[in-house]
Amino acid sequence: MDFRLDDEQEMIVQTIRRFADRDLRGWAADADRAGAPPERLHAMAAELGFFLDAVPAASGGALDGAYAHTTRALRGFELGRGCAGMAALLETNVEPALAALAWGQPAAKQALFGSLAAGGLATFAHDSRGLLEIEIEHTGGGLRISGKLGPTPALATASHVLVAAGDVLFLVATEGLARQPITPSGWRVAQWATATLDRHAVPADFVLARGEPGRTAIAAVLSWIRTSLAARAAGVATGAMEYAHAYARDRVQFGQPISTFESLIRLRDDALTGAASARLMALYAAWAIDTAAPDAADAASRARVHAGDVVARATVDALQIFGGYGFVNDYPAEKLMRDARAFEALYGDERLGRVLAAKAQAKAR
Repeated sequence: MDFRLDDEQEMIVQTIRRFADRDLRGWAADADRAGAPPERLHAMAAELGFFLDAVPAASGGALDGAYAHTTRALRGFELGRGCAGMAALLETNVEPALAALAWGQPAAKQALFGSLAAGGLATFAHDSRGLLEIEIEHTGGGLRISGKLGPTPALATASHVLVAAGDVLFLVATEGLARQPITPSGWRVAQWATATLDRHAVPADFVLARGEPGRTAIAAVLSWIRTSLAARAAGVATGAMEYAHAYARDRVQFGQPISTFESLIRLRDDALTGAASARLMALYAAWAIDTAAPDAADAASRARVHAGDVVARATVDALQIFGGYGFVNDYPAEKLMRDARAFEALYGDERLGRVLAAKAQAKAR
C-alpha cells in the first residue's frame, strides 16, 4: 500500500496549512468572541477552491470527475488545526452538493447548484433523534414536514438544507422557513440555527431518495460527513498540542521550562499518538469511500467516534498544560476544549447504534 501523497495532494495540504496557520488561527479568537466569521473568510476561501469543489463544472462549480474524499480528509485535518468553527463553514456545501449530484432530479440540482454558484451556502441535518414527522402526499409524491430541525451549523444563513430523516433524504429551501439563530459554546463562529417546520411543503422534485434507496443514500451521506468530522477533529487535537507545546517552552517553573517536565511530556505524547491514529482512521475511511469498499460506512463511523474521544481528551490535556491560564480566553486552550464537544454531539450516537444493532442481531438468532 502506497501512503505517499501525490503532487496535487501535497500542494493542497501545503496551501491549506499556510491558510490555516496564517489566517484561520489569526482570526479565530476574535471570530469566536464575536460569534461570527470574518468578512474576508468567504472571499479568501473561495479563491482556494472551497464552497464549489463538489459542484459540477457544468453547473458553475469546480468538480470535474469523481469527488476525492481522501483529499478532503487531508484538507479537513489542516482546517481543524486552524479553527473548527470556520472549518465547518468551509466544508458545509459538500454533502448537499454531492447528494444532489448523486440522487437529485434536475429541478433540485438547478436550484441548489445555482444558489451555491452565486455564493450561497447549504448544510446537512440528520434527524437522529426523530424530531421530524413526515407526511407523504398521495398525489405528486411531495412531503409535508413538521417538527424541529437542528441545531445545525450554517443553518442561519444557508439557502438549502439536505435533511436525512428516517428513510427519506430530501432537500429543503430555507426561504420562508422559521429559523432561530443560536450561538452555542463550541464552533461559535459556525452560524448555527434551529428551524421549526409546520407541515412545510417539500416538492417531489426535491425528494432525493426514499425507502430502501433512501436508507442507502443516507448511509452514504453520513459516511461522508463522519469522515470529514474525524479528520477535522484530529486536526483540532493536533493543534491543541501545538499550542500547548509552544506555551510550555516559554513557561518557566523551578528554573526550567515546563516542557521538560515528564508528566507534561507524557500528556502531550499520548495526545499526539491519539491524534495520529485518528488522522489515519479518517484517511482510511476516506479511501474506503473513494474505492467503494464494503466497510466504508463502518470505517467512517468508527473514525468519527475515535476522533471524538481523542479530541475531547487532547483539549483537556492541553488545558492542563496551560494551567490556570487555560481558562482565560486570551489563550486558545479553552476555545479548543469547547470546540471539541461539537464533534461528539453532531449527527447521532454511533456507539448506541452499534449496541442496538448487536442486541437486535442477538435476539434474531
